[in-house]
Amino acid sequence: MRIRTAVILVLLVLFLIVVAQNTEVVSVRLLFWDLVMSRIILLALSLAVGVIVGFLLGRPWRHREKAAISRQQPRRPKDSA
Repeated sequence: MRIRTAVILVLLVLFLIVVAQNTEVVSVRLLFWDLVMSRIILLALSLAVGVIVGFLLGRPWRHREKAAISRQQPRRPKDSA
């Protein structure tokens, strides 16, 4: 198992523990709205937003595009001057 996978699993387990211990209903103020929801839902929504933002900022498709472009361009031998 890779280290990255292990870290993700540990963080997921810690998140699940926090969620399980926070089941109260809370009031959330968001701009013009007053929302009343379970803290579990609030934590899950916060996690989902964080994952989406992290994914978009990481832009893994850009790395693949760069790799594909570099594979397509023929390499010229260097001139020995």
